[in-house]
Amino acid sequence: MKPKNSKPKWQHINATRISASAFGVFCGLTGIIAGYFEILQGNLVPNGFIISTIGPNYSMWDTYGLGDLWETYSAITIIPNFFLTGIVAILVSFLVIIWSIGFIHKKYGVMIFLFLSGIQFLVGGSFVLDLALIAGVVATRINKPLTWLRAHLSVNVRNVLAKLWPWSFVAYMFLVIILLGITVFGVNDASLLNILGVFAAAMFIPILLMIFGGFAYDIQRQTHLNKDNTMRK
Repeated sequence: MKPKNSKPKWQHINATRISASAFGVFCGLTGIIAGYFEILQGNLVPNGFIISTIGPNYSMWDTYGLGDLWETYSAITIIPNFFLTGIVAILVSFLVIIWSIGFIHKKYGVMIFLFLSGIQFLVGGSFVLDLALIAGVVATRINKPLTWLRAHLSVNVRNVLAKLWPWSFVAYMFLVIILLGITVFGVNDASLLNILGVFAAAMFIPILLMIFGGFAYDIQRQTHLNKDNTMRK
């Protein structure tokens, strides 16, 4: 028999926190892959701050400039050694993952996450600052009343978004696996990179649904919790 004060399992799910953590984990995994490729290049000195993480044997561009940072295998490093860059990138990226999962919701959690993401960016951990900023912004709304969305989104719209949130999370994880797989296997099969842009563009849909669906899910959860507390009183 269920205890009288027990809550339904879904009321224990903080969708906003899960979404922010998922974004942060993707950032960290991307940095680990970049670091691995940098280690394979050995004790070489980069020609500049903007580097190809996979080396000249597989490079798909003749030069690396500021505009190339959006490409798959580009990064920035302030460490004048590929091997050391890779080691540091992996270590910092692991910290990003750990912090995203366990601490991003804590006091100063967002600030420390963004600090770690900034370091990751500077030590060859690939260009994922855009997603890191999204993760940080979403994380600031964890356990917040979300008053603006309550006022501007109808109940019906919130219900639809809340129902879509779990499916958007599944779609996001599926695309993460595909994108990271293309990043790894595209080194030996450049033809895979032709479809990278398609999946990267498709990622925006589940990201948006995870953000607003997570907010809507948590509004529902908070509403039910408030009702339960009122009834107990």
